[in-house]
Amino acid sequence: MYTAEDIMLAREIRIKYQEELVKQYKIPLLVIRVNYPGINKNNYYSHEITRIMYKIICELFSNSIIFKKIITTAEGLIVIMCINNGARDIKLTTLNLEDNHILGRCVDLDVYDENGRSISRRNFGLEMRKCYICDDIAHICVRSQKHSIEDVEGFIKSRFSEYTKKFATI
Repeated sequence: MYTAEDIMLAREIRIKYQEELVKQYKIPLLVIRVNYPGINKNNYYSHEITRIMYKIICELFSNSIIFKKIITTAEGLIVIMCINNGARDIKLTTLNLEDNHILGRCVDLDVYDENGRSISRRNFGLEMRKCYICDDIAHICVRSQKHSIEDVEGFIKSRFSEYTKKFATI
């Protein structure tokens, strides 16, 4: 089991690695992470949701992916990709996934331009993401721990169940 400190250290290491990749490839970078609460980020749901979103992203950018790496750390399963496409175009595609895919609210699809600058929703005049539970600004709810881990996990598990029922293959 990881600690909160392990998660923060893993995040710092990942960010340094991302910076190295941007310097090496000089093209936009995409990071896929599940918004799983608490310290147990390595679990069935977060791994499966990451794999599903990874497959979708690979299909959407099949001709543009120059580098991809999947890592498992205290942050959970993380996918890092360098994509030879415009950062704004990549972000528009990921915003569409985050806002419209059944699992979109469960993930962060972070995009960085060829200089390592984050491309955010605000770059497109959009509001910050809403909370799973109460529709307030998600960032505020996370920081204030407004909702229980169980409630947030319940939302993620419910979305995953809904997805698997809709797209289950026989």
